[in-house]
Amino acid sequence: MEVFFWGVRGSIPTPGKSFAVYGGNTSCVEVRVNNHVLIFDMGSGIKNLGDSLLQRKINNFDIFLSHFHYDHTCGLPFFKPAFNSDVNFNIRSGRKDMKKVLGDQISSPSFPITLKEFKANIKYDNFKVGDIITIKDNIKIFTLSLNHPDGAVGYRLEYDNKSVSYITDHEHEENVKNEKLINFITNSDLLIYDSTYKDEEFENYKGWGHSTWQEGVRLSNYSKIKKYAIFHHNPDNKDNVMKEIEEEANLTSNNIMVAKEGMSVKI
Repeated sequence: MEVFFWGVRGSIPTPGKSFAVYGGNTSCVEVRVNNHVLIFDMGSGIKNLGDSLLQRKINNFDIFLSHFHYDHTCGLPFFKPAFNSDVNFNIRSGRKDMKKVLGDQISSPSFPITLKEFKANIKYDNFKVGDIITIKDNIKIFTLSLNHPDGAVGYRLEYDNKSVSYITDHEHEENVKNEKLINFITNSDLLIYDSTYKDEEFENYKGWGHSTWQEGVRLSNYSKIKKYAIFHHNPDNKDNVMKEIEEEANLTSNNIMVAKEGMSVKI
């Protein structure tokens, strides 16, 4: 199992020299499990991932959506495999009206094409949050409801006694031990966690639906996480700020890393 970060930023893409080290594309994570590809979220990072899939001649894969805020879906119209009739993939989410929501996002007057222009064989698969999804080779995907405006889904991928938890766009409660989330992510080999803010600034952003990197540390300690990836970076945080966060986090634990665009992690 290997994890690739194609987009690590939150809320809005941040191009420019000040964001070049950690990356400016929004959420998109690829997990390669043997010959299978699983994708989490369709932020602007999925554009480059799509180019890679075509180069690698990957014609079958699954996409899992955390939710439908635009920073997590804006890459879909630029995803080249969607326009290739030889490609087959599933888009999976916890909303019954997924296809309508995506269709409304990609339509006039906001966008010049629609879902009808896609030539790939795309299946829009709606699951009930809390379900366990089993795909090829006994790869299991566990699902959990997160605390975010309009709702969001957290995922735990398990295969061959290895696990990756993808928990983004989630707001924690201060001084509350979230036992349900802790149980969900316990013993994960890799935790990818919404770390938009710092503890000291969290008070200013309550209700916005995001967490802090320090909360990720606390969850990692409670849950015996082997490796914790700080993710969904604040679009205001330029490289110098991200470096400060990375240095402070590394003083806290040797098992923490800051997700960077282009980074890969073997599990």
